[in-house]
Amino acid sequence: MAADPSLFAGLLDNDGHTGPVYRRITQAIATAVTTGRLAAGDRLPTHRELARELGIAVPTVSRGYREAEQQGLISSTVGRGTFVSGVSGIPHLRDTPETGHGPSARQIDMAVNAPAQGMHDELMRRAITAVAATAAPDALLGYESDIGTYEQRLAACRWLALSGLDIKPEQVAICHGSQHALLVALAAALRPGETLLTEALTYPGVKSAARLLGLSIQAVAMDAHGLIPEALEKACASAGAPRVLYCMPTAHNPTASTLPPERRQAIVDIARRHNLLIIEDDVFGLLAEDTPAAPLAMLAPERTLFLTSLSKTLSPGLRCGFLAGPPQMADRIGALIRATIFNPSPLATAVAMRWLADGTAERLLDWQRDEMARRRTAAKHLLFPHPAVADVRTAGLHAWVELHQPWSASEVATLASGLGISISSTRNFMATDQAVPRGVRLCLGNAADVGTLTTTLRTLADGLERGRPTWASSTRV
Repeated sequence: MAADPSLFAGLLDNDGHTGPVYRRITQAIATAVTTGRLAAGDRLPTHRELARELGIAVPTVSRGYREAEQQGLISSTVGRGTFVSGVSGIPHLRDTPETGHGPSARQIDMAVNAPAQGMHDELMRRAITAVAATAAPDALLGYESDIGTYEQRLAACRWLALSGLDIKPEQVAICHGSQHALLVALAAALRPGETLLTEALTYPGVKSAARLLGLSIQAVAMDAHGLIPEALEKACASAGAPRVLYCMPTAHNPTASTLPPERRQAIVDIARRHNLLIIEDDVFGLLAEDTPAAPLAMLAPERTLFLTSLSKTLSPGLRCGFLAGPPQMADRIGALIRATIFNPSPLATAVAMRWLADGTAERLLDWQRDEMARRRTAAKHLLFPHPAVADVRTAGLHAWVELHQPWSASEVATLASGLGISISSTRNFMATDQAVPRGVRLCLGNAADVGTLTTTLRTLADGLERGRPTWASSTRV
């Protein structure tokens, strides 16, 4: 089947596409594949035909097609033409020799929530070179302030302002990533043996930190919109009177839910009535699909510890996190940072601060937002129409896929593993023992590009179709 030339209409007018014309051609192909307007086997116009249609040079079309081919979107054969690639045509999805570490030597990672990568490696090299050339040796080789220098915390305040916070450097500490910030926040707020409230499905890192600190966890019910205020009220009135709530109001991990404004205000009101401290995890907040409501730290600054990092927006390897809270907790937080890491890594912090100062951080954030928007669109278009799928919610770097009966989360994870796709067990996110939700989290950032992600998602959807369990017995047919 020949592709409809209208797929490329508007390219020169930036109709939903940005950058050089050749790149817009690649983007148009990727969008058409993810939305189903192009299917495997469809024939694209020749280089000359498309150049004539768009009124551009043939080499420009050739370069756009070449990028699309490198991304696995299309394939060209001399004498036959250019065609949209099928699943079987992508080398990394073919059977490969076993390594002893999984079914495939090239497992596709949809289990770890990492940001997509573009020019990050080159920008990192430049930043490291510039820091080495300009920083005073003692600033990189000696001990630094436990919570970061005043200038570093001031830069952190400017970054936190993007999340809607208006705070002073005295309220901010630089940490070794958000996991370290979370550990410090928990240790500052709770003593061993006390109870931490969390959403019923929660970030696994908070469970490991709670175990390390000797805390118990009490789950609070949630729905498609996030934490349920009435359930929180009931938990606060229970025996033991928990003093701290950990939650992720925006782009929740794993369910991709975002608390609406009225629930945020209700949660703050409950926290004030019960003298509850809130630990607000906002690592995905800057990647929200829509402008999120005000953070809890803005609604209740007197009782909220707000944490985020550059790991999910810029690069996990920077290990630069920010913890902001009420001024009266600053000394306790500083003491805990000294006790755990003594001070943040001077080199990593210097690179992060350079990116914040020269605008690289915001440019990479804008790129990440655009890239993940395309990837989230791909997940919705390719998975939501599937008979096994009840709903697809996307936010930040991941998608939450709810399943129809009789599919279970473990069945999907097992099937995906057999296809060379790694998915985290839904049990990992359960705060306490409970019925396993009928859903899985898919991390969308690790694929090399949109084309690779699209092929992976098509492979998973095809696997669900071929391996679906029967509605009567839940056995595979």
